[in-house]
Amino acid sequence: MKITVTVIKADVGGIGGHTRPSDGLLNAVRNLVKPQVRKDGKGLLIDSYIGYCGDDIHIVMTHTKGVNNSQVHGLAWRAFEAATRVAKSEGLYGAGQDLLKDSFSGNVKGMGPGVAEMTFDERPNEAFTIYAADKTEPGAFNYPFYRMFVDALSNTGLIVNQNLARGVRIAVMDVEKGKIATLEMWQDKPTLEAALMYPGRYVISTVSTKDNQPILAASTDRLHNIAGTYVGKDDPICIVRTQKDFPATEEAGAAFNNPHLVAGNTRGSHHMPLMPVKINSPASINYAIPIVSALVFSMHNGILTGPIDGFGTEDWDYVRNVAMRRAVAIRSQGFVHPATLVPDELEYGVGYKARMSVLWGKMRPIPGSNPNVKPGQKQNPGNKQHGNRPQQQGQRPGQKPQQGNRPQQQKQGQHPQQGQRPQQKQQHQGNRPQQGQPRPQGQRPPQNGQRPQGQHPQQKQPSKPQTAPSTIEKIVKPSTEVKVKKPRAPRKKKTETATTKPAEGTVSTTATPKTETSTSS
Repeated sequence: MKITVTVIKADVGGIGGHTRPSDGLLNAVRNLVKPQVRKDGKGLLIDSYIGYCGDDIHIVMTHTKGVNNSQVHGLAWRAFEAATRVAKSEGLYGAGQDLLKDSFSGNVKGMGPGVAEMTFDERPNEAFTIYAADKTEPGAFNYPFYRMFVDALSNTGLIVNQNLARGVRIAVMDVEKGKIATLEMWQDKPTLEAALMYPGRYVISTVSTKDNQPILAASTDRLHNIAGTYVGKDDPICIVRTQKDFPATEEAGAAFNNPHLVAGNTRGSHHMPLMPVKINSPASINYAIPIVSALVFSMHNGILTGPIDGFGTEDWDYVRNVAMRRAVAIRSQGFVHPATLVPDELEYGVGYKARMSVLWGKMRPIPGSNPNVKPGQKQNPGNKQHGNRPQQQGQRPGQKPQQGNRPQQQKQGQHPQQGQRPQQKQQHQGNRPQQGQPRPQGQRPPQNGQRPQGQHPQQKQPSKPQTAPSTIEKIVKPSTEVKVKKPRAPRKKKTETATTKPAEGTVSTTATPKTETSTSS
């Protein structure tokens, strides 16, 4: 027999704050739901259960209508509307706060209430547990779900149970973008772990076996995504089938025995441990520590037996003490992250932005800094000031250094390596190279009648003949010292000039040759 189990929860009012619903609210819900349960099979529901966790009322319904049925969802919506009217009449806090739409549109998903439901072939002794949480978000279940279905250190059944050892299919929802991905265990285990690092965005929504038997279904709605502002935490709820091919009831429950830090708490803006509590427990006024309760059911032909309080035994008192010690420790850190959420996750983000606007209004640039340059971004050359990089010799002020013009120092007496040209002495722009040295590329000698820049005219000197350098003079030892030779004065035109050549084998070029000059008539 195919049975659908539907669980729908909502916060429609609390006594004195976000504590617990009043008895009047619970009775208003029962008065609408119970008449739909008929033993002759002519009612909408086969069975139901109404309870609460913190200030959230949850309605458990069994039926044969399938998931997303408008009649079943409409029944829950009308029940919460009736409870809202009672809450307003009693002056309860947050009356109807989770009912974010004015009228029912056929499905409560996306309207505020949280929904978890699944359809399956009922086993002869069907067992399942409903976990209901308050003062936290859907991602709070990610860690316990991981321990149930992936972590063999937490669940030995992943080794000894052949069905679980083959791995499961886990659907991960991006609750910000509204997309979903199905991951296969065990090949997608690292991908799943990467997604679960950020429970504020990636949430496990369903788990099934490789042969498509549903095991788990969880609510995933983010209320601030629906309302556009903070109206309360999402307070997730889930259904987990147990025993036989699925995790044992004790294996599933033990996944909650390590109170991990979750987002939520007072004003939905802190990190606090998730504390297991007894069924129908109010939220604590000790900074509203996030809580979770376990409702353990058996079912046959859709008729419920239970629930048993899964966290009601004495051993869970020890776990609650662990949770409280962790809560006191992190609350002692006050407002400093990670005690509080990051700004993008703060549920009271409007107030935080108002405070930060005052801070930014007082901000002034740091002297010498460039506020327009982000870390890792190259500075705009137009913003560079002259003098940030030392000028090279022969470089004009503000002129960009050309590639390859950076002088390299060479130790005195060191010969150039084989195949390497000897390094030339760097010349100032406008100076002629010394005799016996090749002219630097790109530099032109001064023309006749042109005075080099920055030089004063010198007295005329007699010209000396150019002689070919000998082989000995071609090898010039490099030096780091830059010598500047004064440029020659322009030559005076002469009618006749006779030049004597040096004798063969002469090494020196410093000898002054004899000249003869004739006077024109």
